[in-house]
Amino acid sequence: MSGRGDLGALGPGAISIIVELADDRVCSVRVRSSRPVHLTRLFLGRPAAEIPPLAGRLFSLCGAGHAFAAASAIAAARGEEKQLARQSLVALDCERLAETLRALATLADDALPPAALREILALTRQLAADEPRDRRAIAARLRRETARLGLPADPATAAPTAGAPFDRLWRELESGPAIAAGAPDGLRPEDEASVLDGIRAQGESFAAAPSIAGRAPETGAFARHWRETDLSRGALCARFSARMIDLAQLVERLERSTPQDASRSAAPAVREGFSAVETSRGELYHWARLTPDDRIADYAIVAPTEWNFHPAGPFVAALLGASVPRAAASQTITRLAGLFDPCVAFHVEIREAAYA
Repeated sequence: MSGRGDLGALGPGAISIIVELADDRVCSVRVRSSRPVHLTRLFLGRPAAEIPPLAGRLFSLCGAGHAFAAASAIAAARGEEKQLARQSLVALDCERLAETLRALATLADDALPPAALREILALTRQLAADEPRDRRAIAARLRRETARLGLPADPATAAPTAGAPFDRLWRELESGPAIAAGAPDGLRPEDEASVLDGIRAQGESFAAAPSIAGRAPETGAFARHWRETDLSRGALCARFSARMIDLAQLVERLERSTPQDASRSAAPAVREGFSAVETSRGELYHWARLTPDDRIADYAIVAPTEWNFHPAGPFVAALLGASVPRAAASQTITRLAGLFDPCVAFHVEIREAAYA
């Protein structure tokens, strides 16, 4: 069973997930990614000013996040003070909201009405444009449309509106097999030194499978909001709740026109810059080294998907040992993968363990 459907450009590569069951229990999970990490070779030798728009085009699902991260890393490498355009932060929030909804739309065939999804995506594009004069009216429409989907004002304390699409999806997730939910090992700002060390020492191999010794870090909505969810309802419901909390916060910020800067940047060495930007899927890292004439000497990107779908990462840990009836395994595991929200297509294959 595959995730993503036909919701537009998926970007290059895919993730293969092979799960083995023995007596209706997950005994093995293998995750393999064909997502290329060498695209940053296209940046080498180019003028630094070309990189932010190029990054935005190459990585279409979170293009605004990539462009912002690239601009921040390059500015740090140049020794420039961080310059933030308010509208850039609004665009990041709009992208986060849109990408979260795209991911939720893949959890069931009729999870979100296509017309409602198109309307909300159109509204986020309008808000992300250069300060529309009718911003308040557009934001109010966005609030109404997300409320029609069943998004409560405070998903941490209120369930989705009865009968609405989010409520139907919540009930589906709640009625399925319960995979236990535990506290994630979330990526933290203090981990950035380890990320930088990994990039410098391993380059593309670290970007393909980032790791921190002794840990399986997770990033994204659940890592941000797990404390506000009810873990006793199981992993699917808790992770869905975290997504709704994210959505509610984004809608409120866009309605109040109070974007927040959750990015960080630094210059760890001369002509070297590092940035971290929070996206819908989690922390996105860009690292750049510039030549004296302001061209790209070296570049690396570490995306959220590579942490969450590491072969020994949090998605694998969430599944191993879980009790999942064979008849429901494909749908349940596909939905769990969708709630981890990789930025490429994925495919789930269920097998019986050879010794079962």
